[in-house]
Amino acid sequence: MMRFLMTVTCLTVLGLLLAGCAPAPTPTPKPPVAPAKSEAPAAKAPVAPAPPAPSPKSGAEQPRYGGVLSISHVIDPPSLDMHQEIGFAGNVLQSAYSGLTQFNPQNPEEVIGDLARSWEVAKDGLTYTFRFHENVKFHDGSAFTAEDARFSFERMMNPPRGILSPRRAELSAIGTAEAADKDTLKFILKQPAAALLNVLSQGYIVIYSKAFVEKKGHMKNDIMGTGPYKLKSYAANISLEYVKNPDYFVKGRPYLDGITFYIIRDTGTRLAAFRSGRVKLTGPGESGPAPSGAETIKRTLPQAVIMPYPANSFGNFILNTTEKPWNDIRARKAVHLAIDRQKAIDVLGEGFGEIGTNMPGEWGIPKRELEKMPGWRQPKDADIAEAKRLLAEAGYPDGVALKSLVRAERTFEQLSTYVADQLAKIGIKLELDVKELAVRQKLVNEGAFNSHATMNSLPYPDPENLVRLWAAPAGADWGMNWARLRDDKIFDLLDKQSRALDPAERKKLVRELDLRMIEVATRPVVWWKQYIVALWPEVKGYGKRNSNYSFERYQDIWLAK
Repeated sequence: MMRFLMTVTCLTVLGLLLAGCAPAPTPTPKPPVAPAKSEAPAAKAPVAPAPPAPSPKSGAEQPRYGGVLSISHVIDPPSLDMHQEIGFAGNVLQSAYSGLTQFNPQNPEEVIGDLARSWEVAKDGLTYTFRFHENVKFHDGSAFTAEDARFSFERMMNPPRGILSPRRAELSAIGTAEAADKDTLKFILKQPAAALLNVLSQGYIVIYSKAFVEKKGHMKNDIMGTGPYKLKSYAANISLEYVKNPDYFVKGRPYLDGITFYIIRDTGTRLAAFRSGRVKLTGPGESGPAPSGAETIKRTLPQAVIMPYPANSFGNFILNTTEKPWNDIRARKAVHLAIDRQKAIDVLGEGFGEIGTNMPGEWGIPKRELEKMPGWRQPKDADIAEAKRLLAEAGYPDGVALKSLVRAERTFEQLSTYVADQLAKIGIKLELDVKELAVRQKLVNEGAFNSHATMNSLPYPDPENLVRLWAAPAGADWGMNWARLRDDKIFDLLDKQSRALDPAERKKLVRELDLRMIEVATRPVVWWKQYIVALWPEVKGYGKRNSNYSFERYQDIWLAK
C-alpha cells in the first residue's frame, strides 16, 4: 500500500508539471474530510457567492474553447429522473442541470451560488431567501423563474403519487417554499437546519421546468434543465452525448463543445479505453480505476494525472428488520461482530481505505477508540465466539441459510462475496442473488429482500447525510431506510443534531446517534472506501472533490489540445 501511495504522489507531481493548470491532487489519501461548516449566519446579510471558477492568473495558460471531452462511466442510470435516482449512476445527468447552490470545485467544502446569485439567512435561522440570476433559460428556450424552483422543491419534499424522493428526509426542515417574485425563492423552515446549505448544494438537488414536467407527467425518459450542456442523444449501455448550451447563464461557460459519456461496465475495458485515449477522463466512484489500475496507468501512461480523493463512501450490510432472522437484534449483532473490518481494507480496497462507523470523517468515533470496540477490535476470536453465542440464543444454534440481494456490478459483487465469507464463519450461509440495477432498486424500495450489501456515498461530509438512510417512513414510502427500522431514539437524535447550531452540542448528539446506530446493528459498516480519478494532461480545470455525487457539471473544464 505504501508503494502505491508513493507512486501516486510521484505521478501526480509529474502530471501537474505537464498539465499546467490541471487540478491539484491529494498526494496521500486521507479518511473522509472534516465536517463542513454549515451553521447558519447570525446576521441577515446577503451572502456573496464565489464565481464558479477563478480567473486564470497572469501568465498562466488560458482556457480554450472547443473540443468534446470523453468520459468513462460504469453504468446507465435506472431512469433520467434525478429527483428519484440515487448513486453515481445518475452522475451522467448532472451536467444538464443547475441547483440553487453548489460546492465550489476549487474548494469542495465551500458553498457558492448556482442559479442563486445571492442569498440571505434570517438571524433566527428560519428564513432563507434566494435571489436568482436574471434571464436564465431552460434548454427548450423557456424562461426559468422562481416558480420552477418552488415546484421542484415541492416535488422532492412532497412527491406526487408514484414518485419516490430519496432526499425527502434531508429537506424535512423546510416548512414551505414560496416564490416571492419571479426571481426570488423563500424557504420558511419549521426548525433550524445546521446543514441546509450543504443539503441544497449536492448534485442531485436540481431544478426542473414546471411546465415541462406537467406536460410530460414524469421525468423518467427526459432531460430538461438549465445546465451547461444539453442532451443530444442517449443509447442505453453505450453512451450519452451532450452538446454545449449556448444560452447557459454563466458568462463564458462552458468551454467545451460537448461531452460524451461512454458506458463501459467491465473494469479492464474501462482501463484500456483510458490508456488508449478513447476516454480522457474517468468518471468518479466505481467508474474510476482501482489502486492496481492506477499502478498500471502510472507504469504505461506516466503523463497522466492520478487524483485520489476522499469520497465519504462506505460499504455496509443492510438487514431487513421485517424479515427473519433480522427481526431479532441478537442475530443482527452477531453479523456486526462477525465482520473483519481490517481484513476488508486489504481484500476489497487493495489496502486503500479506512475503518469507521456510520459517521464521516471527524464526526465518527476516533480510530484509536474504535480499534478497541467489539466488531473492530483485533484479533477477531472473542467477537466470533460472541457472535456464535448470540446466534444460538436467537434460535439458530446450527446456523441459517439465507438469500442475499446483490447489485450486478463488480464492486457490489465483491462486497457481497466478502460479507458471505465472513458470515460463513458463524454458520450463516448466504446465497447471492444477483440482480441488475433497476431490478435491485425496485426490490429494495419495496422491501422485497432479506439482506443486501451495498455502498453508500455521502454527497458532503456531514451527519445530515445519514438522515435519508435512517429516517422514519412517510406513509408507505421508506425512502432509503431500506432496513425498515423504526427506532424512536434514532429518529429523535437525527432531528436534534439537525437543528443544533452549536458545533459542540451537535458533536455530542452525533456521537450518541452513532453509538445507537451501532447498537441496533441494522446496517453494519464494513469499511470506508477511497476512490481515484484519472485524467489525461490536456484535461484542464477539473478542480477538487470530496464526493461521488457532486462536481459533475463540467462547466469549467477545457481541453489544451
